[in-house]
Amino acid sequence: DDDDDDDRTAEQTQTCRLTHLELYCHPLETGSDSTLRTAVDQPCSNSESTENYGDSNGQMLETSIDFFVDSGVGLLTEEGIDSDQTKLEDAPPTASTTVPHSITPLAAQPAKSWASLFHTSKSSSGPVAYMESKCTPPPPSPTVVPFEKVPQVKEGPVSVSDDPEAPRIAELLNAVKLIHKPVSLQPRGLINKGNWCYINATLQALVACPPMYHLMKSIPMFEKTDRPYTSTPMIDSFVRLMNEFSNMPLPSKPKQQGAADKSIKDIRPGVPFEPTYIYKLLTVIKSSLSEKGRQEDAEEYLGFILNGLHEEMVALKKMLSPPAPKNAVLNGPEPPVSFEDEQDKEEEGSEDEWEQVGPRNRISVTRQADFVPTAITDIFGGHIRSVVYQMSSKESATLQPFFTLQLDIQSEKIRTVQDALESFVARESVQGYTTKTKQEVEISRRVTLEELPPVLVLHLKRFVFEKTGGCQKLTKTIEYPIDLEISKDLLSPGVKSKIFKGQRTYRLFAVVYHHGNSATGGHYTTDVFQIGLNGWLRIDDQTVKVINQYQVVKPSADRTAYLLYYRRVDLL
Repeated sequence: DDDDDDDRTAEQTQTCRLTHLELYCHPLETGSDSTLRTAVDQPCSNSESTENYGDSNGQMLETSIDFFVDSGVGLLTEEGIDSDQTKLEDAPPTASTTVPHSITPLAAQPAKSWASLFHTSKSSSGPVAYMESKCTPPPPSPTVVPFEKVPQVKEGPVSVSDDPEAPRIAELLNAVKLIHKPVSLQPRGLINKGNWCYINATLQALVACPPMYHLMKSIPMFEKTDRPYTSTPMIDSFVRLMNEFSNMPLPSKPKQQGAADKSIKDIRPGVPFEPTYIYKLLTVIKSSLSEKGRQEDAEEYLGFILNGLHEEMVALKKMLSPPAPKNAVLNGPEPPVSFEDEQDKEEEGSEDEWEQVGPRNRISVTRQADFVPTAITDIFGGHIRSVVYQMSSKESATLQPFFTLQLDIQSEKIRTVQDALESFVARESVQGYTTKTKQEVEISRRVTLEELPPVLVLHLKRFVFEKTGGCQKLTKTIEYPIDLEISKDLLSPGVKSKIFKGQRTYRLFAVVYHHGNSATGGHYTTDVFQIGLNGWLRIDDQTVKVINQYQVVKPSADRTAYLLYYRRVDLL
């Protein structure tokens, strides 16, 4: 019979599992002579059970659920939690109550539903099961203490009105005075784990630009926890970038050359780092440069940076003195305005146009786009005058701001930067222009330099589109000098006598190169002038090495100059 019972119970045993049935039992203290166990002396009618004694730690407990009625063992089921039959008074004893060691007879019960386990059952006649146990009931639900509210960090920019630090930064930028004094920084390479060479090359040139460095160092740096909402993500990122670099001692002038020669041997670049916060700006500001499969361009990225910084500063400036609403105009490089648009504007008139008497008493109508100066335009911003000439009509002139001067180098006659500048201001004939009455007229156009910036960036336009071959790279050598003088012939007639030689003479301090012959690929590196060395560094992502000045201007088959960064000598 015992064997039969064992077979029967082995096949029909129901085991309590924590996924459906929570059993709250606490093992007795070590050394206690009462261990947790279940002893079934006689099976109840209409039910099966398994006799199973707990181990020394009380970790196993198996029995039919019919025996867990009104005992010191607390049971909690998923189906019965929300039942109306669940009452507080039916809950197990309090935490201080324990089941006595005496054996209490319990009446056998018929099979019940899960919900019935929470009800007190009256004793009835029948076989008696005995249970000995020492358990504590389930602990009361812990009181939920609310966590301290942590400010939510937003990745995208907010408006200046929602940025508590915006007024402070606006006041600071409104009072800032640009510092052009060169600063000697310990060079650091930039780690490139993606296709970021065009960004790294541009960043190294901007770090080597003294007024840019001093401007960003004058703005406080905030941690995201201190400033979870920002209206100036681009300013914040470049402030952080400039703070990544520390100063190197500047050699005294009498011994500068000798000290520089010694420091060249002793130079130790800082630890390279990865400016991921700069890379993220492409998605935070939602630039088209972040689109997959798109060719990366160092000049286009520079425009993205300078325009972005400028626009953030304009928004801050408007906080202090909100202007009358006008059509916003983007500063920096822009596509030329069509002649039809220029003529339409001339006929309609403009609030920002005026007549000007030029050489030989010629009268021209001059228009200027809405322009809000900022610290960025004070560094990189210049103006060109674009004049349209038409027979029997007034000259139409437009002043346009720029951050980079776009130089066409396609012509075979252009071999030097001076050649490209002279071609830039040359008068050109415009063919196929017709008026509104469909009459073809002869139109010519000339561009001159109206205002020169403290930092002049020349863009050698090496990537051109050809109908037959698509986008191609011009690999021709263009010579460029260390010291560049802007000839008076390049200036607008009205400013030739106002700009002195020192204000139109520049010195090279950075060159961004494009490597390779393809317009759809390649690599970017940068040469920068280091005042502490009184010499040049060549930076290729995280690699930094010293070079001489001849290597900067020397033509090379594997790389071509793409962006030339010059500083005005009267500000050195």
